[in-house]
This record gives sequence, C-alpha cells and structure tokens, in this order.
Amino acid sequence: MGTHDTRNPCTKLCRYDAADRCIGCFRTRAEVRHWKRLPDETKAAINARIAARGGTVSKKDGKRAKKLDKKIRKLEAKLATLRVRRSELEGPVVKAAE
Repeated sequence: MGTHDTRNPCTKLCRYDAADRCIGCFRTRAEVRHWKRLPDETKAAINARIAARGGTVSKKDGKRAKKLDKKIRKLEAKLATLRVRRSELEGPVVKAAE
C-alpha cells in the first residue's frame, strides 16, 4: 500500500468551464468520468495538481454558487423578456419618425 492521496476530490459542484474543467474540483471531464478506473499514482498526481492550485471549492461555497447561478439564470430570462418588451415599444416610435 502506498501513501498516495487517492481520495475523490469531488465537491458535488459538477459544472465545466470553457477549458472543460470542473469548477468544483478542477478535474477534466475525462478524469471525472474515469476516476474509479485510474491507477492510484494517477489519482495522486491529480490530487497533487489540485492541491498546488489551492484545493477545491468547498461544499458550502459550491452550494452558494449553485444558488447564485439559479438566480442569475432567472434574472437573465427576465431580462430577455424585458428586452423584447422594450423593442416592441421602440418599434412603432421608429416607424412614426420615418
């Protein structure tokens, strides 16, 4: 048995950024998908890379981030609706000025 850190670094904040890395644990999609089948040395190297980066996002912060993302999505949907309504108001004004 080795003394490698082979624990799963998942923080249950599984969303990916543009670089295809999880925003919770900073693993790639492939690393997340194949974690159980990876050799212990590879798992230890991934965990060392995550630790060198400053660790993972905590579960508490992850939950807060999920709540904020949900609020942002709702606000973006409302903003889109308001923009449509605004453009409808501007439409007749522009035509009347012509």
